[in-house]
Amino acid sequence: MDDKQILQNANRSAAQAGMIALAFQDFAAKLIKHVRSGHPLDDASLATLRDNCIRDLKNSTMIGMSFEEEAETFRQAIENAEKLFDGAIARGRQP
Repeated sequence: MDDKQILQNANRSAAQAGMIALAFQDFAAKLIKHVRSGHPLDDASLATLRDNCIRDLKNSTMIGMSFEEEAETFRQAIENAEKLFDGAIARGRQP
């Protein structure tokens, strides 16, 4: 792997990490608003909050990458965010 590929991979990983961090920030904010509004925090509402955050992530944009790199970065970020959301929700259900 040459230096250019290493740099591209690092940029892609950093972009994914930032996207996932913003998605979790969005999830936390929506979760707090949901609870403070007096709505129940049940499985259905958690799934809706999760799905809304994933949808928002899918609708975001990036600059500075080729279309192919951007598409792959988004695909991986969305896949990882879904796994992380599911894991966080599952851990939150544990007593």
